[in-house]
Amino acid sequence: MSERGPIRVLLADDSATTRSYLAGLIAAAPGLTVVGEARDGEEAVRLVEALHPDVVSMDIRMPRLDGLEATRQIMASRPTPTVVVSALVEEDVDLSFKAMEAGALAVLRKPPAHRDPDYSLLQREFITTLKAMAGVTVVRRWPEIPTGIVSSGENQSPKNENGSKYNIASPDTSVSKPEVIAIGASAGGPSALSSLLAGLPADFMPPVVIVQHMPDEFLPGLARWLGKHTPLRVCMAESGQALQPSTVYLAAGGAHLTVARRGRNLIANTVADTSNERYCPSIDVFLASVAEVCGTTGVGIILTGMGDDGAKGLLGIRKVGGRTFAQSEASCTVFGMPGVAIANGAVEQTLTPEQMAEALRRLTENS
Repeated sequence: MSERGPIRVLLADDSATTRSYLAGLIAAAPGLTVVGEARDGEEAVRLVEALHPDVVSMDIRMPRLDGLEATRQIMASRPTPTVVVSALVEEDVDLSFKAMEAGALAVLRKPPAHRDPDYSLLQREFITTLKAMAGVTVVRRWPEIPTGIVSSGENQSPKNENGSKYNIASPDTSVSKPEVIAIGASAGGPSALSSLLAGLPADFMPPVVIVQHMPDEFLPGLARWLGKHTPLRVCMAESGQALQPSTVYLAAGGAHLTVARRGRNLIANTVADTSNERYCPSIDVFLASVAEVCGTTGVGIILTGMGDDGAKGLLGIRKVGGRTFAQSEASCTVFGMPGVAIANGAVEQTLTPEQMAEALRRLTENS
């Protein structure tokens, strides 16, 4: 990102009307400017090479070269922070998550017209996300080349640059057996979640429950996408259902997700937003319920994200004796949420998503 002047945005969308509309939103936002407009993916790739924008707003469905392939080529030739701005049809949603796998940092719903009741919220989210992602360092992703090497399927300990294993603290065997793994994530969360969940075995027993800040309409697509990256079952959480072993539950939008106890079972509950929380579902509300209901058997995790949601709830889990982890700064897309949680004393250990998977395996194996 340029240290002088505004953040330079490249708009890629095949609709001239949409490009004009998004350009108007950017022009009205302090600190942003449109440096170029692309009508398709091929032009987007060329303009990234020519203009060196700080961030790309990428439509997913375009002629000649779609947003998915354009993202792949950008990440291979000139890695640039890319935000997918998508419509809500199911095929576009699925392509959007494939673009994240290719290196895109976030996926957003296209801001609607002024008359839409969600206009202010989505317009603000669009601008805020462009600003935040422009400061992210992205790495080159070479095109995948088949190697003929087949994975053994065995879980391996993550290693650092000199080849030695990371020093992950051994679990405290005096701590109760984990009853639930509670995770909160925001910007950059899907990629972190896929890395974490990929490291958990099919027989991982505690249910994993996730609150991910994301437009409501994209959440079922996220569940489908995550399901391709883990041997665990992934589904949307439904109010009143008992949380099952070896299952990942994703909070739906429009209501807070909490946990409750019914006999020996943990139950997922949805709660209307009556407290004017900034986020719905709120990670803080979710983690606070885990602290209250599970006590020492709750495990809380804060992954990459903007803002401070989850810091208070994670501190609650730590205060009652549960285990708490946050994503390490170097592995975060945005260090906002983990940074605040660390600063307020809520975090027991900071790890990469891959290291978290190993820590969770050890915790469940030794408890």
